Amino acid sequence: MNEYTNIGKIDIKKIGKYKKKIITTELILTQERLNHHIYKYHEKEYIEIKSYIKYIIDNPDYILEDNKNIDTLIYLKHIEEINKKARVVIKLATNKNDKIYNKNSIITIMRQRDKSWEQTIKNRGTIIYKKLDKNE
Repeated sequence: MNEYTNIGKIDIKKIGKYKKKIITTELILTQERLNHHIYKYHEKEYIEIKSYIKYIIDNPDYILEDNKNIDTLIYLKHIEEINKKARVVIKLATNKNDKIYNKNSIITIMRQRDKSWEQTIKNRGTIIYKKLDKNE
């Protein structure tokens, strides 16, 4: 069995049509994903933003429907305290019969530079949530 860390809950008010598709609001990060992808490819970035993961999920600036992966959302957040832009990609749990993927799971976490932030918003998928105001 894959060990994981419970990150929190997905706010269904922010995920558009997926609020009817997901089978749980629980969000996890598996040790497998952390060790075999995030540490391997984004370790420095992960260390910089790991304490903000729940904040990113709870207070995104944007949520995009990923146009490259089915039932996958991209959360974007500018973390003003550390002046970093972050991207968290989440695979949604949508199939009650899937014993392996029965929780929403973080696929990757990374920092984004300004240019890649803008390209992600423009090219990576449909915006399903946008924060209206900096004070929201």
